[in-house]
Amino acid sequence: MENNDLKISSDSSERNIHLRELFAELSERFDAEISSDFPDIEISDVTSDSRRVHSGSVFVAIKGISADGHRYIGDAQNKGASALVIQHGEIVENINVPVAIVPDTREALVILLKKFFCKSPKKLFAVTGTNGKTTVSHILWHIFTEAGEKAGIIGTLGYAFENGVLEKLSITTPDAESLWRLLDKMEKKGITAVAMEASSHGIHQKRIYGLDFDAAIYTNLTQDHLDYHGNMENYLSAKCALFEELPLSSTAVVNIDDNYSKQVIDKNRGELLTYAIENSSADIVAEIVKMNITGSVFKMRSPFGNFDVHTKLPGKFNVYNILAALGATMARGYNPEIAISAVEKIEHIKGRFQRIENGQLFTVIVDYAHTPDALKNLITTARELSKGRVIVVFGAGGDRDHSKRAIMGKIAAQFADLIIITSDNPRSEDPMKIIDMIKTGIPERVNYRTIPDRREAIFTAVEIAQSGDIILIAGKGHEDYQILADRTIHFDDAEVVSEAISERIRR
Repeated sequence: MENNDLKISSDSSERNIHLRELFAELSERFDAEISSDFPDIEISDVTSDSRRVHSGSVFVAIKGISADGHRYIGDAQNKGASALVIQHGEIVENINVPVAIVPDTREALVILLKKFFCKSPKKLFAVTGTNGKTTVSHILWHIFTEAGEKAGIIGTLGYAFENGVLEKLSITTPDAESLWRLLDKMEKKGITAVAMEASSHGIHQKRIYGLDFDAAIYTNLTQDHLDYHGNMENYLSAKCALFEELPLSSTAVVNIDDNYSKQVIDKNRGELLTYAIENSSADIVAEIVKMNITGSVFKMRSPFGNFDVHTKLPGKFNVYNILAALGATMARGYNPEIAISAVEKIEHIKGRFQRIENGQLFTVIVDYAHTPDALKNLITTARELSKGRVIVVFGAGGDRDHSKRAIMGKIAAQFADLIIITSDNPRSEDPMKIIDMIKTGIPERVNYRTIPDRREAIFTAVEIAQSGDIILIAGKGHEDYQILADRTIHFDDAEVVSEAISERIRR
């Protein structure tokens, strides 16, 4: 049973396809073992979720991280599954319907989905990298809309089409079945362009397998998700896989200031377009003219012309994000003036260097930074823009990569003036144990406060802030919840900050 997390995906396909045609497709693509004799019945749907099975369904058994679909084959048959697709090497008993045995059921699922949901929006852009995926995707979304497209978006902040209202997703890149159904739904609603985040998990688990991207953007690679990938080599390999599978006619937009960009370029099959701030040999280069807390001004040199760009998104990292989005859209034929106009209208991206203004004399920033590199970029950017001290409030997520915790403590100690260590999403771990691991990276001479209660930590930062200071609330960004060991509670950093500021002003 694969966990399909999109409620919108409940509809069956409008097409009926004969089983013999579906199995022939699998035989052509794989060294598949197919039932020797079976009735050529009509199939109305394909699914990897046994709960969705009905008469006329093909059930594809996928071995996932926490569940194995092969264990639900009996349930699928009881619900009326007309055929099964299972993986080589799996022992399954009491099968009484036609079956195809394939080397990789994840790939098989996509092959069958393409037969049912063969259409997707004409322009599909993917964004991958450790940091910047959400911001770049949202900039693309704004450019598409400014250019007159009916635009969609899929990523960390959710998915949207038609009215532009974001609906939540449980994961950044939905499972393959949900994704294909959603893209099909978007196409039927007239969506012509979609920006989507391609997470390393999503790439590795083949959630985006079989999609033909018009453009793919690589932002950067820094330490994250090692609890899943094991090491940086595997993490990089997952990112590279997106570019290895690009159509030859697509555009690969790569940040060559990043240390791992050469490996991405070596694997890339698309037409290459590079961008940078430091490396003047890039196709697209930015020269920063002005930068402050309200935004930046930079000159952009590109094959599409030279432009002055004004943005309300502060920080050098946002210049990189803008270069990526502008490069991708211009390379795919979007008008440069329209693209830049869209960029200049963006006020902020939720939870990404988001300023909270409530009449206070200091600045408060809420940001999703939850990796060492993201935290460093956040604090150093604040350092460049601050007229006073930089106060950082942060923690680390539970049940995730332990090795980055001490590194984040060291970075905070190196670049911030005041540190408050608190809880993030502790999940099943003891919050104090997570905090203790962060503290191991902080030198003895550095003063810091430990306040496990995140609300109290934020209120304390607001209370001690002075005129000209910048408070950074890092780690959760757009999230409006906190995951504890025994429950999930409502918690929104931006809301808590606003409340804390209001209370201080009232006094």
